[in-house]
Amino acid sequence: MTFNQLVSDVDFLLNTDSTSYSLTNKADNCNRHLDNAVSLILQADGRWQWDDTNNTDLPIGTTTLVDSQQDYGITGQTFLSISRVEVMDSSGNYRVVDPIDQHDVTSQALTEFQKTAGMPRYYDKIGDSIFLYPKPSSSLVTLTAGLKVYFQRIPTYFTAASTTAVPGINPLFHRYLSIGAALDYAIANQMNGKINTLTPMMEKIEESMITSYSARSKDESVRIRPHREDYGQASGDMGIARQSDLTAF
Repeated sequence: MTFNQLVSDVDFLLNTDSTSYSLTNKADNCNRHLDNAVSLILQADGRWQWDDTNNTDLPIGTTTLVDSQQDYGITGQTFLSISRVEVMDSSGNYRVVDPIDQHDVTSQALTEFQKTAGMPRYYDKIGDSIFLYPKPSSSLVTLTAGLKVYFQRIPTYFTAASTTAVPGINPLFHRYLSIGAALDYAIANQMNGKINTLTPMMEKIEESMITSYSARSKDESVRIRPHREDYGQASGDMGIARQSDLTAF
């Protein structure tokens, strides 16, 4: 459904028009329910990561490694979550860096953990930054796009002028936005009959959406394997600096 079709559906459900329920308010409320839909999808999508289908690039960001720099800012991307981090080694091959949390480092100070510069093995997410442990050594900093981050980003939102824009989710669930926008209006105007009708419609679509996105990876079988963590330590000095934002492909 295009935004115009969503607007028409809202008016159909409520017997409204652009005067009684403005396009700006409809866009805002559709966006709010788009956020709700994406939140449900991210909880359900499992091994097939969702990305807004309106995007023309991949949700992958890169930046250059800096000698002995540990902190790399990611504020340049409107991301929702980080799913994977890789670092390029001195041969030009990417290696996976394992996620850790500062609470995992219990036997020593964070300033002592993996403090000798080298090939990063772990990363921690703090605020709008990724911290690498150990910080990269000088042998890695001449490589272009030495740090690669896979992430999930926010959806593409509507404006009152969007007209032909479509939600970046499964078309089967586009009506979740128009029903939600209609429900918002009904609640604001104390239209109890409409509220009682629209609420179960929303709940039914939510249930179907969660079921659908949680079952998308039907081509894969479930495997369980152990994962061993090794938080070794090294000697040396740790320096913390800021790096420019990631650039999406």
